[in-house]
Amino acid sequence: MTARRVLLEFGRPGAPSGYHFLISAVVPRPIAWISTVDREGRPNLAPFSFFQGVSGDPPVIMVSFFPRKRSGEAKDTLSNIEETGEFVVNGVNEDLLEKVVLTSREYAHGVNEIELASLSTFPAAKVAPPCLAEAPFSLECRREETVEIGGCRAVFGRVLCAHVREDLMDDRGRIDPRRLRPVARLGGSFYAFLGTILEKRG
Repeated sequence: MTARRVLLEFGRPGAPSGYHFLISAVVPRPIAWISTVDREGRPNLAPFSFFQGVSGDPPVIMVSFFPRKRSGEAKDTLSNIEETGEFVVNGVNEDLLEKVVLTSREYAHGVNEIELASLSTFPAAKVAPPCLAEAPFSLECRREETVEIGGCRAVFGRVLCAHVREDLMDDRGRIDPRRLRPVARLGGSFYAFLGTILEKRG
């Protein structure tokens, strides 16, 4: 028996939120734990899950930013990227979930979320923002382009280099997902671990 279907038309009066629908439908999503600095060198850290790799040669990632919920202002991460053109995407594994949630909250300008979450850092090789020492990998990025779509800004960043924990790598120079144990973002306040991992060769 075929289940009933509901037609959702976004952007019309009384229509459901396209944002809230997409974050519940487009799942699971990887988490970009982004470290930045402002012009004075003050660090910031926050997670974002409208995030994906969009090119392999050259390696490019995309992260979408929405305004702060309360004030409507741009988030510090986006402001810092626009000011400096640089950012670091830090990976997230199961051990780091609670700290990710802690840094996801809205704080006043100037709050150092890295210190707040008791995290440590090491200097990046090619950009000013620091890399997280606890992260399984870090991608140093330079902003290539920002595309504004409605109230969203999508930032495309070229990955200049990567720092990866050696114990996560396989003999082909790739990250083994079973060793990585990544965290995925779902809709609402839900997160997920991978669970069963299947290898299927096409």
